Amino acid sequence: MVLKKRFGYGSFSLVLLLSGFLINWNFGNDLIVSHSLFKIIGLDIYSNGTDGFHYPFLASIPFWLATVLVSKRYVNDFGAVVSNKIGEFMLAISVIVTIIFLILSIWIKF
Repeated sequence: MVLKKRFGYGSFSLVLLLSGFLINWNFGNDLIVSHSLFKIIGLDIYSNGTDGFHYPFLASIPFWLATVLVSKRYVNDFGAVVSNKIGEFMLAISVIVTIIFLILSIWIKF
């Protein structure tokens, strides 16, 4: 007997995960959603003008955090387990990279 998982709030975690990837995806013709949003708000994209830390990288962290929280809450829904594993991995990588960059930027200044 094949047990099918139902669609529900846990399935929405797949949409959140995909949104985290798409916010920094280059759609061609230099269209990147996070860059456009940062320009509209009036924020710099890089920490040193044209290079340095890529601030829009931080824009995907809330999506991955929401993915992890929703998928942990509704584990029995379709796609929740997969999105939880990928979301936890991406969240861990982004937090580690951000912390390493902050430590290096402070260390280099001194």
